[in-house]
Amino acid sequence: MWRAHAGAQRYHGLKVALAAGICIVLPTLLAVAAEKPTFSVDYTVTISPKHQRVALVRWDLAGIDEINEFRLRFDTQRFDRFRGTGKLEATTAGLRWVPDGPYAHLTYRVRIDHVRGHGQRYDSFAGPDWIITRAREIFPRTLVDWTPRKNGRPKSFARLLFRLPGGWRSAAAAAPLDDNSYRLDQPGNVLDRPRGWIALGKLALDREEIAGTMVEIARTPNAEVDPKGVFQFLENTLPALKHLLHAESERLLIVVAPDPMWHGGISGENSFFMHASRPLRTPDRTSPYLHELFHVLQPCRMRDDADWIEEGLAEYYSVELQRRAGALDAAAFSRALGYFQRYGVWNVDLRRQYDNAATNNSAPLVMYVLDQRIQRATAGKARLDDVVTRLAKRGGIVDTVRFRHAVEAVTGKKFTKFFDQHVTRGVPPNLNNAK
Repeated sequence: MWRAHAGAQRYHGLKVALAAGICIVLPTLLAVAAEKPTFSVDYTVTISPKHQRVALVRWDLAGIDEINEFRLRFDTQRFDRFRGTGKLEATTAGLRWVPDGPYAHLTYRVRIDHVRGHGQRYDSFAGPDWIITRAREIFPRTLVDWTPRKNGRPKSFARLLFRLPGGWRSAAAAAPLDDNSYRLDQPGNVLDRPRGWIALGKLALDREEIAGTMVEIARTPNAEVDPKGVFQFLENTLPALKHLLHAESERLLIVVAPDPMWHGGISGENSFFMHASRPLRTPDRTSPYLHELFHVLQPCRMRDDADWIEEGLAEYYSVELQRRAGALDAAAFSRALGYFQRYGVWNVDLRRQYDNAATNNSAPLVMYVLDQRIQRATAGKARLDDVVTRLAKRGGIVDTVRFRHAVEAVTGKKFTKFFDQHVTRGVPPNLNNAK
């Protein structure tokens, strides 16, 4: 979720890359004025009642005079039968599409099912009467080459449309226009694209506005989740998390489904998936829902040496925000810290660890102790919140060095020794001396 830039140097003007279905813009073009659409694009996803494990996808574009070509990248094991106007040319990475006209269309077929990890569970799956997937699983990664005209850079008016079997409904991480249709608007991008989680089928849909964010929960059949309990939980925690991360998210989609989906949570753009068996709060007092929501809302990108920061902050605040909301008393909070200490991996370099025991146990405990040290160094005038908010406001790429510099900027003190001891060498912190 801390995303890297992408582009191709030979492409002039705006260079847009869609990595994992996410539109990414080069830094020089981040500050753009209000844009008026110059062309339109409809993305239509059709699910046949007879072939629910396959999606037929069609792009319809109009007024694309400035668009020269598209470069599409996709999994050739799942995507096939590409047809369209203009020229289609196979490349080593996928497909080059030259529309050759102001009006164009592209069609293809994609198999829904996609296994995550070592073949154990799915992060995209078509059940008998439901489909849970992400935009990245049914739309290729795309580069756009365009030629500037007198009116400047082009901009799309984009819609996502679903054609579904009778009795099916849809939920997507975008603003709804009508039944099964959504408006896509990504400021700064020439081509607005579908992104985030998508749920289709005989769904139960519940919505509630919380702290200026419209929260929607989409549940498949046999997904036993209490939406009222989720909304109440978020009412007590979402406002604080939005403030912490300087987030202004208007929409949040939570997709819940049972087996054979991934047994955990997976974040996406303005959305996250949660397996139906996962509780709001686990026995160790962490919250999978708050953990994924932290990933959804925080705006920065992480270097390879900072996975411990990303996961450590998400897991620490999944406990800390509950404590502040009154959902955890002092004893329960202390037990959660004890779990972190007991099940963490110690005496290793956290910057080079991707094991869950290190990122989800060792790292959050280090974050707790760091919070206490910051408060002590500033006589209670600042804490870890100030560091996180500072980074969120400034955005960009974060690594371990930048994170330490942010701590030092907030406190006015050096934290080299702390990071060397507890991050680089992985020495377990002493909770008795934390405060």
